[in-house]
Amino acid sequence: MTDTTFTAPFVDTLNSSAVDYKSRPGYLQLETGERENLAKSRYAYIVYTGNMPADTSRRNALRLLDGIYSSPSFVELPPLNLGGLEGCYIIIDLQAFRTIKKVQMYTLGNNLNLRPRAYSIFAGEDTVTMEKVFQETDNTIAQPIAEFTPVVAKFVKIVFDVIAQNNSTVVSEIEVFGEGFLPTGVFLSSVRDFGKPVNFSTLEYTGIKPTGTDIFFSFRTGSVAAVDSTWSPWSDSIANSGSLFFVDEARRYLQYRVRLTTTTLLSPEIDELKINYDTVKVVSVSDARIDPQEAQVLKEQEFSLIIETQFSADDYGIDTIYVKVPSPVNLRNVLVNNVPAGYLARVSANDFTIVFNSTIKSNSTIRIVFTSTPFLAVNPYKIQVSSKLVSNNPQKIDSKMSNLIEAWSVLTVGVPEKLIINAKADPNPFTPNGDGRNDQTRIEFFLGNVGEPGNLIGKEFRKISIKIFDLNGRMVKDLLESETKAYAFISDNGVLWDGNDDNGRKVRPGVYLYQIHLDSDNGGETVTKTVVVAY
Repeated sequence: MTDTTFTAPFVDTLNSSAVDYKSRPGYLQLETGERENLAKSRYAYIVYTGNMPADTSRRNALRLLDGIYSSPSFVELPPLNLGGLEGCYIIIDLQAFRTIKKVQMYTLGNNLNLRPRAYSIFAGEDTVTMEKVFQETDNTIAQPIAEFTPVVAKFVKIVFDVIAQNNSTVVSEIEVFGEGFLPTGVFLSSVRDFGKPVNFSTLEYTGIKPTGTDIFFSFRTGSVAAVDSTWSPWSDSIANSGSLFFVDEARRYLQYRVRLTTTTLLSPEIDELKINYDTVKVVSVSDARIDPQEAQVLKEQEFSLIIETQFSADDYGIDTIYVKVPSPVNLRNVLVNNVPAGYLARVSANDFTIVFNSTIKSNSTIRIVFTSTPFLAVNPYKIQVSSKLVSNNPQKIDSKMSNLIEAWSVLTVGVPEKLIINAKADPNPFTPNGDGRNDQTRIEFFLGNVGEPGNLIGKEFRKISIKIFDLNGRMVKDLLESETKAYAFISDNGVLWDGNDDNGRKVRPGVYLYQIHLDSDNGGETVTKTVVVAY
């Protein structure tokens, strides 16, 4: 399927925004922003030269960019008789370089007594070298507009040159307008019909992407023409032409979404988009589930990943299974119709691959048995299968969904007493002598229950550190300073220490302490254990 026009009937006009597919037929780019408020939902702050309002909400400059023009969304500058002074200023960060040419302020309630009396506007690419672009010495209206020669700027500064004697200056909104391209836009295609269920493959596109711009693609698929609850969620974004995308397969209908962004004066553009697919499927019907689906959090146990398959005569058949795992697994067995299968396996911390000795082309139940330690609230085991005839185009296996959770996901119950679980150094002792054997140790542990309350488990980011100390308490190596969510620092995901100190020198043989510390709502948690260096 190839799109080169991006116009009706290939566009969802209701849900596409800030993109231009009309001015240059055959090209998709960002829309220009002469009618777009470039300041809305950006960042601003205010600096007072005299007294500030006692009510802190009245000096929150973000309220000037929220699109609300009435109380209580406003900023106040006190009058002279209450200690206010001229020279107060507001700085707006547009968060991207823009060509601007107009600024409009709105006085609260259009009350002339509260209007800005006199003001100057500065603009620039930083807050140090801004230049004056406009000055009003005697403003008499409630919604003053400043128009000036277009200038490239990332920051806008409004200085209040005159403050009234008895009346506050109260501004409810500030808008900034310009020319050139908007910072972000979304193009949503119409639902595309492929005629029958197909196995989607890769995205290809041609166009230009200047420095400072980006193009991101997402996809969703369904078995019915109208998007409904049976459709897949939007896929993770991809940016590179030739990339595979992960959606429900095999499906007849597809919709794609393109997000264009820029932080410069240029726009990315697309002149052709191609979606590759295969009309022959790996397997016609599939369904995956995990047993048991409920497990104790951070407790190792055995699971069976069960895949039911039904084949048509022209299906390629299954030669390889790919499983993306939330935590490392120990593979125990693979059975096809309850008979041990012949296979080769590759297991890493984040996934495992099973390659069968012979192709599976008849209706079968595949059971993959493994042990693992679930640590997230929802632990999905996402499955793709492929044929050796088209190994570069895997097909996603279906998994029934209940309450937005697929049946291949393990749900954890219970709350662990600790945040840092099963910490160990492996190997221990280790011998960093450069002989290629046990030259490094891997510090492994599970990190769970980071978020409070419980419904945030696995989503909160906290600061974590790992430090190495000698027995005198002197830190010899600052091994890790990072932020993390619930995570399995196990196997390939463990943290390596090569026996060097912070100066790159090998430490002396002996006993050392490794200390893992996590910031948390209860004040933090620290685990300290020993590791032995030997030569």
